[in-house]
Amino acid sequence: MTKRTILLVLAAALLAASCTTVDKPAPVMAPESRDPYLVDPRAGFHDGAPDPQLEKKFDTAWRWALSGNEPEARTRLADILRTNPEYLPARLALAAVDIRADRYDEAQANVAEVLAADRNYLAARVYEAEIATRQRNTRRAYELYRDVVTLTDAPASATERLRELGATLYGELFASAQTAAPAEAIRLLREALTLNAGANEARLLLGQKLVAQKQWEEARRALDPLLNGADVDRPEVQEMLAEIDTGRGRYQEAIVRYDRLARRTRDPRYNTRLEEIKEEWSAQNMPSHFRQALESEALTRAELAVLLYWKVPSIRFAQNLNSPPIAIDVADVSGREEMIRAIALGLYDVDPVTRRVGPHRQVTAERLSRLLARVLQLRAAPCARGIAVDRVLAACGVPDPLTGTDPNALVSGRTAARLLEPIANALQ
Repeated sequence: MTKRTILLVLAAALLAASCTTVDKPAPVMAPESRDPYLVDPRAGFHDGAPDPQLEKKFDTAWRWALSGNEPEARTRLADILRTNPEYLPARLALAAVDIRADRYDEAQANVAEVLAADRNYLAARVYEAEIATRQRNTRRAYELYRDVVTLTDAPASATERLRELGATLYGELFASAQTAAPAEAIRLLREALTLNAGANEARLLLGQKLVAQKQWEEARRALDPLLNGADVDRPEVQEMLAEIDTGRGRYQEAIVRYDRLARRTRDPRYNTRLEEIKEEWSAQNMPSHFRQALESEALTRAELAVLLYWKVPSIRFAQNLNSPPIAIDVADVSGREEMIRAIALGLYDVDPVTRRVGPHRQVTAERLSRLLARVLQLRAAPCARGIAVDRVLAACGVPDPLTGTDPNALVSGRTAARLLEPIANALQ
């Protein structure tokens, strides 16, 4: 062989060597470098007998993806898809690369393509749920993971993720319920309790919302799980139970609960509510026209006469009354007998010409103030003796309905009933 020939052979060998690709060794992955929620893209993939060469190429590409070398991983995955476009794990691996880089739209596009080919592909379902998780779409992520954990061979990480998402979704629902409208708050709290049935704060808030809406039976059912534990003695629980009893017409039970609360907590709110319930209970035993007068938003003279009769014993049991002057406009009035007694006591004057007393005339704050003072003086209350009429209420410790009020403002039945309590006490 000539020298020239030898040189040509060597040159050819060097050229051949320069054209040969030397495959880089796949990186060795440490366990902590893996994302625990991005399962191997091959999980759940079934497409006939595996191709060892293809599996080896994919394993190398996946290792580069897990190591964080995105360019190398993409190059190798693209090469696999160029020759094996039906090999879905490679497309999912691209989605994993995008998920790790927070490119969720690109990742979702690849996942959607895989799921279109196989809806029950486990790894693709996990990736779909994980994208929703990382986009903070908590409700959708929870629903997707809830479906994932029902699949055969679902990874333990999916169960862990579902538990985390359930806690997060519960917190979001409970927070939203704090400021939501009543009906929406009730719905949110019910859903929150499906995620955490032992969440007593959500159960308490649900009970309060239901009580406020007067949904007594629903409120009691909501509170039932609390009644066999330590929370049964919490003041707010006992308060709700008392309100439920009141709403059901079980006034005695409600009074017992509120009396116990008032003694135990020394909270004046409970004493106030206790007196209101006693008044309601008393009203339930009164004639229907008394209850009508009590609920009136614009009290009439006839309705005030009814309240005076039933709330002030000194009026109801007054003796030796003169025959009242005849009033021609009381014949068909609800509370006629109470109106006639008010006339007989001198509380209402009958017009001497028209013979009318005006039972349907509405009571203003000014008229009520004058009439209360008149009751105290006519029934000889000790605190009213020798006192000018405009100072009687103050002397007897009765709040003046004129205080801070327009003299022409109309008076409700409940307002008048509250003012008659100290009147009754002053006349004892």
